Amino acid sequence: MKKRRRRIRGSVLEHGRRLSDSLLWKLQRRYFEREGAAAWTQGFVPQYITSNPWIANAYAKVVLGWLRDGSGTGAGESSFPPLDLRHPVHIVELGCGSGRFGYLFLTRLLDLLGRSSLHQVPVRYVMTDFTQSNLDPLRDHPSLRPFVEEGLLDFARYDAGQDSEILLSRSGEALTAGTLRNPLVVIANYVFDGIPQDAFRIRDGKVFELLPVLSVESEEPDLEDPGLLNRIEVAWEEREASTEYYGFRELDDILADYAAHFEGRTLLFPRAAIRCARNLVHLSGGRLLLLSGDKGFSREELLGEKGEPGIANHGSFSMMVNYHALGRWFAGQGGEMLETSRFHSSLTIVACLLGTPPGGLVETRLAFDDAIERMGPDDFFDLKKGLDDSYDTLTLEQVLAWLRFSGWDSNVFLACFPRLMQLAEHASDVLRIETYRMAHEVWRNHFPLPEARDLAFHLGVVLCEIQCYVEAMAFFEESIASYGRNPATVFNLALCHFHLDDLEAARTHLDEALQGAPDFEPALALKGEIEAALSER
Repeated sequence: MKKRRRRIRGSVLEHGRRLSDSLLWKLQRRYFEREGAAAWTQGFVPQYITSNPWIANAYAKVVLGWLRDGSGTGAGESSFPPLDLRHPVHIVELGCGSGRFGYLFLTRLLDLLGRSSLHQVPVRYVMTDFTQSNLDPLRDHPSLRPFVEEGLLDFARYDAGQDSEILLSRSGEALTAGTLRNPLVVIANYVFDGIPQDAFRIRDGKVFELLPVLSVESEEPDLEDPGLLNRIEVAWEEREASTEYYGFRELDDILADYAAHFEGRTLLFPRAAIRCARNLVHLSGGRLLLLSGDKGFSREELLGEKGEPGIANHGSFSMMVNYHALGRWFAGQGGEMLETSRFHSSLTIVACLLGTPPGGLVETRLAFDDAIERMGPDDFFDLKKGLDDSYDTLTLEQVLAWLRFSGWDSNVFLACFPRLMQLAEHASDVLRIETYRMAHEVWRNHFPLPEARDLAFHLGVVLCEIQCYVEAMAFFEESIASYGRNPATVFNLALCHFHLDDLEAARTHLDEALQGAPDFEPALALKGEIEAALSER
């Protein structure tokens, strides 16, 4: 998708329409309906920053703090009654994507709950998406199946900007304002940047709406084809608007305040995100924790741009999120928004709260300060980017420390792999034990997806390097189950059998490897060693 200021050529698809009503959003929906899970598994849509163990741990800590506040409620309170342990606390993830975040979060939250005074509080996680094609691969995912069977996980097709109830597909229950017995937790990562917004420019104290003009070079484009997103050129036209633009005081008051204080700025207004929040507030009965991470701004001093609205294209498209407006809306409902004190280069995380237990929100605030303000996922991501080019300077102790620090992140492990291979062969006995533990922890915390890099293979190779051949073979078998009988994997199986003195099995695997890769020099060298060893028997 391109932005243009020059004279428009080709076919004009749209003009004179509000940004939130634009064809762009229809094409966005069709893109995700068409791509399904491939949008994430093939790397088209960014997901790592919101789908790693660090952010899952941070969110789990905030939710645990919020449950602690809620569990201290006195029985006489009608506005925030005590948790009803006969019913689960529902945690609803909007736009669950690949499912990786949900798996990591639920695993960590259950671990924290199980070791806390709240171990009796039942929870149920609900993965939602607006399109069925994203949910279907998750229903039978082997890593999720145990949660489903225990009633800890359910799924729902839910449109974050439209639907007023959530129908659970496995249990058949409907989450409504009348059926929810406990407060509601909602998680929305990389959701609000991809649903309808409006754009305004403030000039001379007046509000001008910015309307997208969409064009393509083709004269007869297929308006149902989501591939248009890669070819559409976007220009903008201004039209003076009233501060009573929406006809709802709760929104128009925010817009009027922007007109009075943001002269010369271009502002995005999260129309669909606020509509979504309104539905969730109704659903929750006024007891809601909304945790959201996205590219955007929450602080007033960072709000607004001087040029045109930015649109990022990555197969689908996204725009910055005005969390400041969302926080203002929550304040208007009697709630509040927790935010951090600094600018975020990659990810802004906020916690929107509605409903206050008699003891206040002390634990929630402490958890947010610890997990988001002081050790935030954005800081971890920035640190990781810096270290990615510096692993060749680290010792084995430092590599293992970084992997522990990351929460045994498989992405971090794969980035560290070349350095691990340099160091593991000469590791001390103590560090071999720690490397062995590292391999199993990384695998235990991994959520398998059909991705290009084969984690099981790489873990097996590291275990080979520290002479844990039986354990390495298990990983190579995992690799074969997911990626097929690659000659390199079969060769490594042969190598393990050779070191375990099972020469016949080693020769069988080696012959298979050489059949697939006749010139593979390490296999040819091993063949000579095997034949020599067999001749001596």
